[in-house]
Amino acid sequence: MTAELHEARAQAVLDELARQMPFLRKAAEAGDPPLRERMPALAAIAARLEELDGSDWLQSSVKGYVALSLEFLTLQRRLEQTGRYLLSNERDAFERVYSNPEVFSHYYLPGLLLSEALWPNHFAMNRLFVEAFVPKVPAGGRVLEVGVGTGYHLRELRERVPAMEYLGVDISELAVAFARRYADERGEGSMRFELANAAERIPAADGWADAAVCGEVLEHVEHPERLLSEIRRALKPRAPFFVTTVVFAANVDHIYMFDSADEIRELCRAGGWTLETDLVLPIYPTDSPDAVRRPMNYAALLRA
Repeated sequence: MTAELHEARAQAVLDELARQMPFLRKAAEAGDPPLRERMPALAAIAARLEELDGSDWLQSSVKGYVALSLEFLTLQRRLEQTGRYLLSNERDAFERVYSNPEVFSHYYLPGLLLSEALWPNHFAMNRLFVEAFVPKVPAGGRVLEVGVGTGYHLRELRERVPAMEYLGVDISELAVAFARRYADERGEGSMRFELANAAERIPAADGWADAAVCGEVLEHVEHPERLLSEIRRALKPRAPFFVTTVVFAANVDHIYMFDSADEIRELCRAGGWTLETDLVLPIYPTDSPDAVRRPMNYAALLRA
């Protein structure tokens, strides 16, 4: 595929975004890393969506991104006024989001996929994933992913880790279907998905995995310490673990609130994890990474 075609697909997303919601198109230009560095990631996502959905991919996927972005802005304003997330328990999140195709499949997952390139913080966390975590996954290794999301991490792994054996655990059939489709089951290695509440039990033996990923899940469970403990059980000693979450940042299915990055670090230390490196990314550029009760993205590379 030519560079010109890649660039054209990425530009088509931006043009459609400008048509549907001009201020979000303008917002995509802001932030660090700059948009020009994010364009190849946007092009790769767009190319895969076109493979899957043909001519229907552009308008529908951008519509999902617009809906997700506007929902975030509304819920974040509510959070900053009330100090509380919309939901407080896993049951409600499952019923309203993870098992609801009108929410999860219609706009949430497509919108989240485009956010991996259009939101600078998501792009920066994925860059840490590729540069710091992926090289530590051995060829032919066993990788556990808790919360398969859109399949974005899985596709990155399959392109970079030869003959990987993969186990994805998620509570949502809709997420598994989306991730399986986006990641593509063809190619080397094996892919297996299990429906389970990972905070209760991961369907893997003690020390099964050579590496683990848990992207944007800790804020979605009632007891993140239990989830971290179960992931640690399933990992080999000293195995690398990549995790992301948020501080005081709203979404329709967020239920556990972290007040600061230090609170996340302490949770990990208390669970027996060793921190190798982390990334704290304020959503509002004027905020300090050390701020309390201000919206931030957080990513870390840990060792079991």
